[in-house]
Amino acid sequence: MERAKHDSRGFTLIATLMVLLLLSGIAIGMLMMVNTEVRVGTQDVQNNTTFHAAEGAIEKMTSDLAASFQNIQSPTASQITALSALVPTSTYYSAGITFPVYTLTPATDANGKLATSYGQVASGDYGGLYAQLLPVTLQATAQGPLGDEVSMSRTVQVALIPVFQFGVFSDSDLSFFAGVDLDFAGRVHTNGDLFLSSGDGTTATFHDKVSAWGNIIRTELADGVSINTAPTHKGNVAILTASQGCDGAQPNCRNLATNEASVLAGPTSGQNPAWHNISVGTYNGWIIDGNWGQPGGTGASQLQLPFVSGTGQANTQPQPYEIIRRPPVGEDPASPLGAARLYNEAAIRVLLSDRPEDLTGGAGDPDNVRLANFNNPNSGIDYTKGVPITGTGNTMYFATASTAIPQPTVAGSAAGTLLADWLYAPQATLGEFGNEFDATDGNVPLMWTAPGANFYGVSQAPPNPNVKCNMGTSPPTCPPYPYYTPLPLTISGALGNSTGWNLLDGYLRVEYRDTTGNYIPVTREWLGLGFARDLTPPAAPGTNPVAPNAILLLQQPAKRTPGGGLDKNGVAGTCTKSGGVWSCVNGRPPEVAYDQVANNPYYGLAGAANQSLTMYNWYPINLYDAREGEIRDVIGVPASSCTPNGVMNAVELDVGNLKRWLNGTIPGSGTLVDYVTQNGYILYFSDRRGMLNNPNGTQVDPAGTKTGDSGLEDSINVGSQNGNPNGALDPIPAGKNQSPEDVNNNTRLDNFGAANLGLGLGYVPVPVGPPGTAYNAAQSVNSRVTTPAADDPYVIGNRIPSCSVAQDNWVSGARHGLKLVDGSLGNLPVRLDDNTGGFTVGSENPVYIFGNYNTAPSPADPTWANPAAAEPAHSAAAVIADGVTLLSSNWSDLVSLNNPSNDAGRQAVTTYYRVAISSGKNLNFPTAALAWRVGDFGTDGGLHNFLRLVERWSGQTLNYKGSLVSMYYATYATGLHKNGGGVLYEPPARNYIFDPLFSQPQNLPPGTPMFRDIDNLSYRQNFNPCTVQSNGKCAD
Repeated sequence: MERAKHDSRGFTLIATLMVLLLLSGIAIGMLMMVNTEVRVGTQDVQNNTTFHAAEGAIEKMTSDLAASFQNIQSPTASQITALSALVPTSTYYSAGITFPVYTLTPATDANGKLATSYGQVASGDYGGLYAQLLPVTLQATAQGPLGDEVSMSRTVQVALIPVFQFGVFSDSDLSFFAGVDLDFAGRVHTNGDLFLSSGDGTTATFHDKVSAWGNIIRTELADGVSINTAPTHKGNVAILTASQGCDGAQPNCRNLATNEASVLAGPTSGQNPAWHNISVGTYNGWIIDGNWGQPGGTGASQLQLPFVSGTGQANTQPQPYEIIRRPPVGEDPASPLGAARLYNEAAIRVLLSDRPEDLTGGAGDPDNVRLANFNNPNSGIDYTKGVPITGTGNTMYFATASTAIPQPTVAGSAAGTLLADWLYAPQATLGEFGNEFDATDGNVPLMWTAPGANFYGVSQAPPNPNVKCNMGTSPPTCPPYPYYTPLPLTISGALGNSTGWNLLDGYLRVEYRDTTGNYIPVTREWLGLGFARDLTPPAAPGTNPVAPNAILLLQQPAKRTPGGGLDKNGVAGTCTKSGGVWSCVNGRPPEVAYDQVANNPYYGLAGAANQSLTMYNWYPINLYDAREGEIRDVIGVPASSCTPNGVMNAVELDVGNLKRWLNGTIPGSGTLVDYVTQNGYILYFSDRRGMLNNPNGTQVDPAGTKTGDSGLEDSINVGSQNGNPNGALDPIPAGKNQSPEDVNNNTRLDNFGAANLGLGLGYVPVPVGPPGTAYNAAQSVNSRVTTPAADDPYVIGNRIPSCSVAQDNWVSGARHGLKLVDGSLGNLPVRLDDNTGGFTVGSENPVYIFGNYNTAPSPADPTWANPAAAEPAHSAAAVIADGVTLLSSNWSDLVSLNNPSNDAGRQAVTTYYRVAISSGKNLNFPTAALAWRVGDFGTDGGLHNFLRLVERWSGQTLNYKGSLVSMYYATYATGLHKNGGGVLYEPPARNYIFDPLFSQPQNLPPGTPMFRDIDNLSYRQNFNPCTVQSNGKCAD
């Protein structure tokens, strides 16, 4: 027993030691495990951080690349690779992370130039569209502080997408709510909200993808009015669910229900929770939105011009309308903005300004020609006796007015005292205009008065022809023909003894770009072809009876009697005796005075000793634009009355004769014009006559300069049923960041343009006294405009009673536009080498397209009757302007002045147009709370009214083939869409077709604006092992 006890001694110690050993092993194991886990965890965390750093670097590269194309129209290969220097800093990522590899590598050719090519966009929202494509490879390697590395690469495709490949594009809110069926092919995209509806019993049908960067709204119009409010818009909206789904028998075409929009109600309402399934599932992505970049969108992106960088800086950065503006002094043509201007892309520039200093070469350049019968001491050009017409011994005078020229009347009433053709000279004004109409000021319209006249009228009656035969003699006697001899007025004479003024004035410069890129002036060459036409615009090249080769048309014969054509000869009085009784037929004086030496009413002789009286035989080309002139169309105004805001002076471009000049049929410099750079010709037009300095400036032009704005923004005034201007911006609507009146987005009311309106349009009320009456300046039209409360260009309550006064008078303010005439099928310019390419007109003024343009009805253009028929020879045409108005072949300027407030007098006829159009429009504004609201007032008119109309089209068809693009709001032609009172227009049957040829890049018009989009083609992590080390770090 004792021995057993001794044998067990030490067991406890041994057991304890064994347990301790075991525990130590476990502890060591756990410690090693913990250390390993910590190390692994730390490595994993670091690796994740490095991975995300590499991923972020790729995203930064993509962002920098996008910004590069946003700020530079066409960056070079070196400018793209230079982005490799913009490596993320350590403050951007966790400290200690570096980027041993950070490169952007564009595809280049053998000469190191960017290897771009036209092709189809491979993926993304715009897959399938053709674009100028540039592949760029992005490579980033991030290295953490522990030496771990993550290498990632991405291949992107930069696509510059021509905008005219869209059937419809809008940079702002876009609306469809036509009261008739509207069927339009081509893609539809807006950078704003998309309002979809249709009139009761009608359908708006879409044949291609529909996308909106904002939201899809189905239950409201853009003015906030419900589609259930009269006139209701509860028709169908047909969206395809598969390619060609709404074509033909419409196998995959579905009505978008009112509860299938991306938002529950209006633009500011909540997201529709079912929208994702509707957009991506039900419609298979054929209608998508972007929800303004916020969660909930289904993939639409924003497309903008390269010099516009997004909505966040909207009112501080250059605006899209700059594409049609003249550049400010000193702007680099190669800058992002300069490179985008049509002014810098143009092959031909036609520029008009009040002062020669605003034109290249200034006052001393002989091709800055004053449109006046004037000896210019600065340039040495003497047009006192008219402009010499090339190839003749004749001269043509610029239109001149005089209070000494009698006004003949129609036969049968041409007896007694005849009033002067021009009863009063333009109103003179001082103050902010300085000596605006001082005859000694060589930069503004000449104006002088008869001896002893007050500054606002005439002091004596003009010579009064008495063409009535005298029955008191036997036989009766009739006055000798031509009854009167106008006073021998000469501008070169003493101003104090003269009674005339210019009806056009301003300075003109025309220049073209040659194949070396230099601009060559040809103003005198063009004027030498003539610059007047007959009472109607020519309908075919070379058919202008006044000046067969004229390209620019500035004036027309003085049509002094109503009805019929121009009476150039008059009728002598005659008397006959029958049955012992004499009877006489009174004479009728001619409407124009013949030059007795040249024996011509249109020309004088170059070598004549004195000026020709033919200078008084011309009127300017004026018309009445009811959209501009009428602030409301439901206030019941007299049909013949008008406002100075609607009286527009037009310069006409004879497109057919331009083509003849370019191809050498009309001798001159035309064949030297560059047609290769733009695959055709771009003609840029800017008429800044009457434009005043903008006291507020814009994002590009400083305050106190001419900016291209008309300064007529006080054009809505939603608080007044009559539209009375109030001198303040209308409130910014909910959910928007811009007043609907602030069309140039400079946050100020620009109403400065009213100050010089109507200076040549007489008095209200019209004076009833005989010639020589002293007219009251306070009753002048301009004084009615410039009221103490707020300038009123619509002269509400003091309208011009008869708009015929505008036919023969000077337009003083920023009320000028370009009218395209003689542009039917085959008349538009094309390339000289292969007769392909096209012709684009860019204008910062409104453009009026008269008659058939670039097409004609079948059979001349058989594609109207059969879209599959062979294409006729035509030009790839576009008009990019402040506003575009389509005038039918029946349009008459004179009729528009006789029926300014009654569209029934302006009857249209079926007309055809084939041209891409980019035009400005007005902003939408809420009107749901207005009891006096009529029709769709408050909207921009919707797509169906995007093409401006000012005629009664009832029973006629407007045939249009092209692409409809809205990139900016109109800042010159600021008149609102309105159609409720028979004043503006009556709608046509609309046959709108997307031009399928625009889907191919070679068929696009010259200067087509391009939007930038970047698509990711591939994205991967590189797991290749490091094989080259430098200083302990991977170098490959």
